[in-house]
Amino acid sequence: MTDPVIVVGSGPTGLMLACELGLAGIPVVVIDRRAAPDSHSPGQAVNAAVIELLDQRGLADELRESGLPLPGAHFSLLWLRPELLPGPQPARGLLVPQPRLEAVLERRARELGVDIRRGQELTDLRQSADSVSMRLRTAEGEHHLRGSYVVAADGTRSTVRELVGIGFPGSGWTVSGTVGDVEADFSTLAVNHLGAHYVGSGGVYSGAPAGPDVLRVITTSFAEVSTGGEPVALEQLQADVHALTGRELPARRLLWAERFTSVSGNAERYREGRVFLAGDAAHSFFPLGGLRLSTCLQDAVNLGWKLAADLQGWAPPGLLDTYHSERHPEGERARLALDAQLALMHPPSRTAGVRSLLASLAQFEDVNRYLVELVTGVDLRYPVGEGQAAGPDSALGGRIAGAAPLLRGGKGLLLVPDDTSLDLAGTAAGWADRVETESASAAGEAGPALLRPDGHVVWAGGDGELEGALKNWFGDPR
Repeated sequence: MTDPVIVVGSGPTGLMLACELGLAGIPVVVIDRRAAPDSHSPGQAVNAAVIELLDQRGLADELRESGLPLPGAHFSLLWLRPELLPGPQPARGLLVPQPRLEAVLERRARELGVDIRRGQELTDLRQSADSVSMRLRTAEGEHHLRGSYVVAADGTRSTVRELVGIGFPGSGWTVSGTVGDVEADFSTLAVNHLGAHYVGSGGVYSGAPAGPDVLRVITTSFAEVSTGGEPVALEQLQADVHALTGRELPARRLLWAERFTSVSGNAERYREGRVFLAGDAAHSFFPLGGLRLSTCLQDAVNLGWKLAADLQGWAPPGLLDTYHSERHPEGERARLALDAQLALMHPPSRTAGVRSLLASLAQFEDVNRYLVELVTGVDLRYPVGEGQAAGPDSALGGRIAGAAPLLRGGKGLLLVPDDTSLDLAGTAAGWADRVETESASAAGEAGPALLRPDGHVVWAGGDGELEGALKNWFGDPR
């Protein structure tokens, strides 16, 4: 193994993937056309699924120290009741600016030996049977870089996706708005200026702390469409806020603001030979409630351990193909969930009735549970065997919250009950380099379970033979 995995894009998806590969000892090079991290990244919240993934790698506590707990969950800004969910409560989402999340991930990636190169723009890409060659434009001129695999994490307008010829069909939804940071005295803000609000005239307003005396403002209008990226003056931002809230925004000064445009699409396929798509390069939809960022990071964690397994030589046949088969349906499901939420917002004259009906339906326990789990991303379950899909009440395919501290090393995990008469640890001895064995009670469980490195359960006692599950997901024993 000599050629590194090349990750194109140093946003949350690319950095999370780099951390996963670095944790497994895989050489990684991250390239980004920008000369410095983007301090104006518009994201302002991470949901429960993101917190679970970060907690699994020991990164969540640092974000909790600087973030604020999200007050709840919503579907199309119709507020739900997560506290009514049966069983253990899911992790709470956080209000945390995206640049802060990226800084935490970048620091961790560098600790793991990841090579991050900025100011390098991809201009061409060629594949062979065992490698990928890239041509890059830099301030010093052009140069070439060779990798074992390439992962596109370069956003909705992905250069990599275009170069390998993967289509990006969607629903046609295009939503525009304004995002920016203003300096303000929070004691002077009206209640309208904090939190997220759907406005009956046809728009969405969000205001959240982004630092000391800094308010992150996002306004969304369904009546306007822009190309995105255009700078916005303070007067225009204040006019947009006033149009949605009916109140003047008492900003002392503008730190930055620009127009944004969000499109709805899902790539035709997430793999082309030795090139993979992840995050916004694979799927894009309106960033509401943190589901977009959740879906992006789930891509990264799903793909990371599978690439590592292939490069370390123990991947079972077809493992890399499961990235598309598992993640493409999830990208589409999340995209449609956001399209549905947008359809409940515009035009206001036709959506009032269905919003009222959905608000009434959400009072039913099963409806509330379904919507909360959907928008927080914690309902993710993968098929665990041929034709076998796990139901919502099954551990199979899902995750075990108490196992997060036991997954910090990025390996598989076998949970063994203290009172079992079966020699499960002995059965798994041939996979000890890939699968760690721990007491089930350490994860708050009573029964046995086998977890993939991304935390998903692929065997749970009576649901199949352990040795078969080990071979299916972790290859042949030593």
